[in-house]
Order: sequence, then structure tokens, then C-alpha cells
Amino acid sequence: MGDNNMAVNSDSKENVMPAEKAGKMQHFQDGDIIFKENDIHPYMYKVLKGNVALYVNYEQEHENVLGIVGDDQFFGEISMLTGRPQVYTAVALKDTLLMKVDEDQLEQFLRDNHGSTLDIMRSMARVIATQSFDIATLMDDLQTLYKELPDDNHLDPDMVIRMKQYQLQYVEKTYTPEASFFSAQG
Repeated sequence: MGDNNMAVNSDSKENVMPAEKAGKMQHFQDGDIIFKENDIHPYMYKVLKGNVALYVNYEQEHENVLGIVGDDQFFGEISMLTGRPQVYTAVALKDTLLMKVDEDQLEQFLRDNHGSTLDIMRSMARVIATQSFDIATLMDDLQTLYKELPDDNHLDPDMVIRMKQYQLQYVEKTYTPEASFFSAQG
């Protein structure tokens, strides 16, 4: 036990604060993986000290850094709230101290840290905006590729149907009559 009266669980790198109902402290070294893309990992993290990189396709051919979060920023909240797999891998960039919060602790965390509510919402908005941009870019690329096919293309008809279905699914998911109404009102 250290001077700050925390019990250390050496198996999980987790420092458990006995009286802490709003989350648990965790310490990570440079390069430690906090969670992996596609893992079911129902926790939100607040960076207390350090930096965490968020990757898609981590350590794979098409690795891409989505962003780096630092002191007082959040990550993992969407997966925690939806129960869906993580959409990125989180990796500590240097010695990093995190507050790990699960859904059962969230209400108490927000009571104890009421100023964090807007920060969590901003973090979620950044994830949604990034994903929306990526989807729109993908849809534009598909449309461009489809238009660039020669008239005498020998593309498998099933592939053409799948591309059109994918585009229709995107339109159905992103189209809202309210958005069209308000944009038309101008």
C-alpha cells in the first residue's frame, strides 16, 4: 500500500480506492493497451494524468490514429453506455493515470464530478462527428467508384446490388424528415 491509502492489485494494474464509489484508479505504462478494438469493454475512462492514443486497426497494415486524449478528457463512454464493442484500441502513450468508471458507477461519478457532464458529451460528439465524416467519405468513394466503372464493366451483378443496398441503408439511417424540413426552411 502506498502513502495515498490505496490497495494495489498487482495482477490487473488496478489501484482500488476503498471508499471510491464513482470509479477506480488505474495506472498504465507507455505502450500498455487499455482495451482493444471489438472488445466488449463496458467502461468509460477519464484521463487524470498522461495521454492515450485511440487507434483503428492497431498494429495492422492500415493502422490509423483517431486521436490522442489527455488530461481531463474521456474515452470509452459510448461502448459503456451501449454495451457494443469498442470501435478503437486505446494505448497509453506514457505513464498514465486513469479513472475507470462502469455504468453502475456513472451516476455517482456525475454527482461527484458534475462539471464532467459537458466534457463527456463533447467526447461523445467528437466520436459521432468523426464516424459520420468517415461514413460520408466512404459513401462518396463508393459513389465515385461506381460512376467510374466502364459501361462494359464485368462487375459481378451481385456486387452491384450489394453496393446499391449499402448506399440505400446509409441514406435510410441518415435521412430524417426534420432535418430536410429545417434545411428547406432555410
